[in-house]
Amino acid sequence: MTFRTLTTGLALAGLLSACTVLPKSEPLTFYQLPAPALDRHTGAALPISLRITTPASSSALQTTRILVTPNDNTLSSYQGARWADPNPSLLREQLVQAFEQDGSFRSVTTETHALRADVHLFSDLRQFQTRYQGSQASVVIELDAKLIDPSTRAVIAARHFDVQQPLQDTAVNAVVDHFGVASEQLARDLLTWSRDALAGFEPAVLK
Repeated sequence: MTFRTLTTGLALAGLLSACTVLPKSEPLTFYQLPAPALDRHTGAALPISLRITTPASSSALQTTRILVTPNDNTLSSYQGARWADPNPSLLREQLVQAFEQDGSFRSVTTETHALRADVHLFSDLRQFQTRYQGSQASVVIELDAKLIDPSTRAVIAARHFDVQQPLQDTAVNAVVDHFGVASEQLARDLLTWSRDALAGFEPAVLK
């Protein structure tokens, strides 16, 4: 056996022994938000095409982890559980489904479609997590939303939304269900606000 062969064999043996002490990967379960279930809006649809953009957020929220704040200054996550998409994308798709079910607008798209829209809904996602205050836990969604006229970049309306859904059960399945309830309530609030804000809006006419 040559020195080179012996060296290669020892290196391989060392690599294999090192692999045996590496920690096993954590088994993961991926969750989707429960689908919204909004009734069709009884009034006529506004003659407006709306683009719902993916909410901007801090780096901490740009993750698939299901986040929890056990106290004011700590951010953690549920072990072995992940969202199917990063938090901002997850919420965007939930809002799109809700707006389409409601039917208050002529059409609803996202920035991924690259289609022209009369109004853009921009937002900043501030919180999307379970938060503890003493012994009480709640699902919390905070969103700063702006309706923008893309032809002028003017802000048509702006509002802060804060939805809190108290938790009686903090098991992951129950937490996911309550995220669904909270995000549906957020969608209802956004719809009511946007309908009122855009009731007299006249889209720019392309020449």
